[in-house]
Amino acid sequence: MINPKNNFILYVFILYSSAFFSQISEGGIPYSFKNNIEPIISEFSIDQPSLTEIQSEINNNEDDYLVGVIKDVQLSLTKNGTWISHSDGSKSCFLKIRSKSAIGISLFFENFIIPKGAELFVYNENKKHVIGKFNSTTNSINSLTHTQIVEGEVSIIEYYQPQNSSGNLDITLNKIGYIFRGFEDYLKPFKNSSNLTGFSRADPCQIDVACSPENIGWSEPIDAAVHFTYQQTSFIFSCSGSVINNTADDCTPYILTAWHCGDSHANQNLSGYTWYWNYQKSSCQPNTNTSNPSKGNQTMINGVVRASSGSGTLNNPPSSSQEAGSDFALVELNSIIPTSYNTFYAGWDRSTSSVSNGVSIHHPSGSAKKISTFSNPPTSTSFNGGAANAHWNVTWSSTSNGHGVTEAGSSGASLFNQNKKIIGQLSGGSSFCSSPNSPDQFGKFSTSWSSNGSSPGAKLKPWLDPLNLNVNSLDGTYAPCSGTVLECEIAFWNSQTQKETDTINQGESIDFFGGSNLTTANYSWNFDNTGLGGVSVPNSTNQNPSGVTFNNSGLFQVQLTVTNNQEICLVDTVIKVLPLTTNIEVNDITKKLIYPNPNNGTFNLNMSKESIKNLGTGFIYNSIGKVIQKINFNSLKLSDNLTINIKGGNPGIYYLKFENRPVFNYKIILID
Repeated sequence: MINPKNNFILYVFILYSSAFFSQISEGGIPYSFKNNIEPIISEFSIDQPSLTEIQSEINNNEDDYLVGVIKDVQLSLTKNGTWISHSDGSKSCFLKIRSKSAIGISLFFENFIIPKGAELFVYNENKKHVIGKFNSTTNSINSLTHTQIVEGEVSIIEYYQPQNSSGNLDITLNKIGYIFRGFEDYLKPFKNSSNLTGFSRADPCQIDVACSPENIGWSEPIDAAVHFTYQQTSFIFSCSGSVINNTADDCTPYILTAWHCGDSHANQNLSGYTWYWNYQKSSCQPNTNTSNPSKGNQTMINGVVRASSGSGTLNNPPSSSQEAGSDFALVELNSIIPTSYNTFYAGWDRSTSSVSNGVSIHHPSGSAKKISTFSNPPTSTSFNGGAANAHWNVTWSSTSNGHGVTEAGSSGASLFNQNKKIIGQLSGGSSFCSSPNSPDQFGKFSTSWSSNGSSPGAKLKPWLDPLNLNVNSLDGTYAPCSGTVLECEIAFWNSQTQKETDTINQGESIDFFGGSNLTTANYSWNFDNTGLGGVSVPNSTNQNPSGVTFNNSGLFQVQLTVTNNQEICLVDTVIKVLPLTTNIEVNDITKKLIYPNPNNGTFNLNMSKESIKNLGTGFIYNSIGKVIQKINFNSLKLSDNLTINIKGGNPGIYYLKFENRPVFNYKIILID
């Protein structure tokens, strides 16, 4: 949100500083905690950013709420860490990073590879804020590019490796996020009790979502709201957003926020983004911040931008102080949101029917979740002279516990109508506690639906109405969503090299990883569905079985069956096991069929026209097992070596499967 009070908050920071995983981790306790180990650790200091640097960025970027600065480093856990050997043959490594006067630190990884059996934690100096564990399965679906913010000016990495651990270790840091404001509420519970004063916070008129009567009837929108940070150049900013439902009612992890929170474009793979859930107080305390508002580690990272007004043609590119079109961005996270987060997938209303009252749920100045109430109908407006009537003009109302407004950091927050449905997202405005009756502007959901441009990446409709129901409004839902179709996937790598491959030599082993779009499911593996024999473990009910050795050569069909109480999902893949005298590269069955591979989304089938005709229907799956494209070969103009284009494919791994060749999955690698 464009808001000139940034300068005041920096002044508070100057006074204070003079005195002083989806990431979804697996939990657990660091080895040193359990064994009362207090090692002497080498410390690496990171330069504190200058106040001039911070103030300059605030002045130059009033659209975004600055919370941190990125500092370049080059630190290797192996080379720079302090190693300790234990009597049982295991060992630990510690790396301590200090950044003077930071209220929190985020670690950015250039490489993150952990051997099988090993584990890693990150914690603050007083050991109250612990995240992890992270292990060899952490990168099996989503790469760990960075950590959430950990309290204090010190972060300690602790790595533990048992004696029988196998594989390579490569933990390399290339950036440190120095956080100087915007997370005071979130980090407060992890500080020493003697250091709980001096926090900056949202202005005193703001109202906690725990306050009644303001929160009565609004629990669902409150559970939909999220806080997030993002990296842009050498800085870290924060905004607000909401998880949003779609007509398939399938819990697709979409988040609606503002385009100007990162200036994102469609198909952009986000990196350096951290999403925080349930950052809110448990009790109402007007004009104070003395309660514990933090759930600790309910976070996820990154995602893909599905649509954005920045990819449209409506007032794009915008003039100075304006926003692109209706200023929206729709992000899909890389994995499902854990049910333990109690997320509400908010409903929406794209109609232009009258709105009588409603609320916005937001994180002003990075503070714990607040609620602002309006009781007068919003009116149409143009934001700072931009796209005509693409925004709602909203004036806030005084309520029992204050007069909620918005601040920097509130940008992207949803505007909910009297039916608890999203009708817009915050672009900016002029409301303050000192002038609470000044209006704010929200990009219209109705404009974002289809009026920013003609391409799928410029409008919400293709994503939020995948069933093409053309409804004007949609109810929200909690998980499990009624329309959820059980989806499953297989990932794997060579146990010895920890590199992804579907071709190994006789006698080598594979680590398998099973995934589904449910947090609770039953897994059943058959590693020799073709009956070739020689598999060390023919069957398993573990989700992620490791060290499966293939002692015979041949094409092994591996099948995973995932079930819950109502549905069943089957997925298979082929592992090619070569005799010891055979070269892997020459005999890769995928490379024989698909060329070039890797490719840029366009490839050829190395088959005759008649062979292609007999394939029936082709299905292209993304990395989470979701069909993104169907190809009816009988309806195409066929030719030898047919060319196929993957529509809207982002860099990554995809799978091609044929209706009439059900045993085989062929891997497609997109590189640009």
